[in-house]
Amino acid sequence: MTKSAHHGAGRLLRRLVSACACLALGSAAAAADVDFSGKRIQLIVPVAAGASADLSARFVAPLLAERLPGKPTIIIRNVAGAGSIAGGNEFQNRARPDGTDLILVTPSAMLNYVFHDPRVHYKLNEWIPIAGMSQGMIVYSNASLGIKDAAGLVDLGDKPVVMAANSATGIDLGVLLPLDLLGVAVKPVFGMNRGEVYPGFQRGEFNISFDAYAAYRQEILPLVEGGTAVPLFSLGYTDASGAVGRDPTVPDIPHFLELYEKVKGHPLAGPEREAWDAVYNLNVMSTRAILLPAGTPQDVVDAYAKAVKQLVDDIQKDPALREQAANFIGPQPMTAGEAAARNMKSAVDFSPAGYAWLKDWLKRRYDVTVQ
Repeated sequence: MTKSAHHGAGRLLRRLVSACACLALGSAAAAADVDFSGKRIQLIVPVAAGASADLSARFVAPLLAERLPGKPTIIIRNVAGAGSIAGGNEFQNRARPDGTDLILVTPSAMLNYVFHDPRVHYKLNEWIPIAGMSQGMIVYSNASLGIKDAAGLVDLGDKPVVMAANSATGIDLGVLLPLDLLGVAVKPVFGMNRGEVYPGFQRGEFNISFDAYAAYRQEILPLVEGGTAVPLFSLGYTDASGAVGRDPTVPDIPHFLELYEKVKGHPLAGPEREAWDAVYNLNVMSTRAILLPAGTPQDVVDAYAKAVKQLVDDIQKDPALREQAANFIGPQPMTAGEAAARNMKSAVDFSPAGYAWLKDWLKRRYDVTVQ
């Protein structure tokens, strides 16, 4: 990573760890003084309605509202555009530091921040995380591609593989990179938000795509069962020991590192693996985060911390609620405090060698220059 990028990542980590330490040490009495009765809280979701991040936000919002003091109403506001930059910039410019404005940060928003996109005006390192969500990612093909499983990817030859994407440095990077490492010649159609992809996939305009678990189960699994879509591989999931294995939501399909080793005959290693690790952590292990704006008073931060902890506990105790959560945010519990900070740190902590390799890869493959 460049010197400036390293400094940005360091500032982000220090801010997140500091904010999360405050969450852990916040006074329960101070939090009890906060009252959102009659308030309308706006949660900016920087993707189109119907996208997987939007589904996650719409599941979490009413549950969080019920556990906040005064039980306010949380309103979802979709501000899509520019790979989540539009929503991030609006939040930076307009969010009120009184607990009535939140943002759900996506991998695209984090990547654009890390890559110093000149359109980015938001200061992610100053925002305060209150919750994090990890979520698996599943890659699948249209039956029209003519393959039956992931192994068929290497036998496609010159057959066009078309994928709708927003940008090479957005969330799509998490799938474009592994497909390229596998040797699949993908032709991306850039400029499309995730909410626009599904109709085109159904029409056969795109023959390979991906989704987080919630959208996959709701929109794609019926196509799989009907024989018009084929699951190929997941990006994997990191267990408590730090090992990457199969995604527990789709245990019957291989994960990327497993598939790569099978196809290539050796594990992914070197700077390619270092680049992959950072991109994977961003797209899977820190795929969603809900944050308050900088300057939010500590008693408000404490009130949110208490509400998130209660929500996490309630989901784990209630089998019906836990099943619903699995459908919309994945089977893994939401994280708060220091755990949420660690996940965000892993998503932006590229090694110098990995970042240099990724920077060169983006230039070679898509003529995209990053700092």
